[in-house]
Amino acid sequence: MAVHVFVGPSCPEPLVRERHPEVVVHGPASHGDLFPRAFRAGDVVVIVDGIYHHRLALRHKEILDALERGVTVVGAASIGALRAAELDRFGMIGVGRVYGWYRDGVFDGDDAVSVAHGETGSLAGLNVPLVNLYSAVLAAQEAGILTRRAGRSLTERMEREYYPLRTRERILALARERGESAFADWYAAQLAADPAAFDQKRADALEALTLAERLGSHPHSGPPTPTGSSRPAETPVTRRSRAAEPTPPVTTDRDWRTEYHRRWRNVFAPADPALRHRVAYQQIFTEDFPDVWWDFLHHRADAADRGFPGAFRDHILRELGPSAARWHDDPTLRTRITALLCPLPDLADSRDATLLLRQESAEDRARVTDWLERTRQHLDRHPERSLTQISEATCARLLRRIWSVHTDATLATECTRRGLPALHGAATALRPFAIGYLSSLAAQQPVGGDVHA
Repeated sequence: MAVHVFVGPSCPEPLVRERHPEVVVHGPASHGDLFPRAFRAGDVVVIVDGIYHHRLALRHKEILDALERGVTVVGAASIGALRAAELDRFGMIGVGRVYGWYRDGVFDGDDAVSVAHGETGSLAGLNVPLVNLYSAVLAAQEAGILTRRAGRSLTERMEREYYPLRTRERILALARERGESAFADWYAAQLAADPAAFDQKRADALEALTLAERLGSHPHSGPPTPTGSSRPAETPVTRRSRAAEPTPPVTTDRDWRTEYHRRWRNVFAPADPALRHRVAYQQIFTEDFPDVWWDFLHHRADAADRGFPGAFRDHILRELGPSAARWHDDPTLRTRITALLCPLPDLADSRDATLLLRQESAEDRARVTDWLERTRQHLDRHPERSLTQISEATCARLLRRIWSVHTDATLATECTRRGLPALHGAATALRPFAIGYLSSLAAQQPVGGDVHA
């Protein structure tokens, strides 16, 4: 059992390694980071920092997926606090004052914890997070430097400032413009004596790591009751504040495992990053893959009904009505079923992957590797290009050639026979191979011949 932490500007990596040397340290979390099977049941993952602008942000359903796998997920300080306030009722553990402020409605926007920094090099923040300024305002009120009304006014003024512009210099200038020079002088002096004096994000991150190490050393059957900080609640100073109320348990029949979640799992969860491309290659280039897909549909129904004989037929009758029974028995009419029932495989499930790749050869795998590498090299040489520039019409012409079909209707039918619900999905599956495929066609042409797509 291991403790992992995703950190960035809120809590520098050297500080984490110094105080918690056994923790596995990762950079700021981004979309897909919680799907890998490196996080096993019993592990503890602490989410502190995450990417906002440079890459897609960490999605809620990635956290739910990790919780379902038995991973304990703790959030604090930054995006971790925000996600914990949104997901604590589902089992995510929130720690610290920032989490409590989001939970209690003091802040409701991600800009309150956002920090601008470069994508490469140092992740040191360029601005003061609003939650850190809020911590300073509360301390100043307690010290008698600011009145509650003045603290509210200053906080609300900084909220209207675009977050990268909330620098220390800007805070001091705004305070003086609003007649709060005593606060500006006090704030500057406190930071000069201790640069981390009001760094609430860092304090919360370290508190979360301490909790995570305790959880990691004492395995438990389920996540503890989500809590806020161990500190007493402060008097709120913004208009959005409200009293904290216990979070009721969630009771819903709705399933959060949507098709988007399955697609993300197919990209990030398999141990082999090329697995989805290997399956796509089979769907497009293996001549009798429609038979593989038909058997796969039977397997899915049998698995759902625990191996009950005739489960797929019963499923068809339930979903499509009694007239569909004869479709199942007629190879020609099967296309009506595949046109209407086209589930998205779960490639993180080894059984699905094994069934779909049952005809894969070593030559197929080598060709997938070669064609993907050709694509990568081509895009590296031409950074102004992207696969999305290969139009759907071009993909349709290529697919007609590959599958030896000639009309839009037969093309659409062949897509569904291969587990590709429409031309759009087939084009998405084909694009990573298009450059390699065209290269192979060109190599087969006599000297002076042309390849047209």
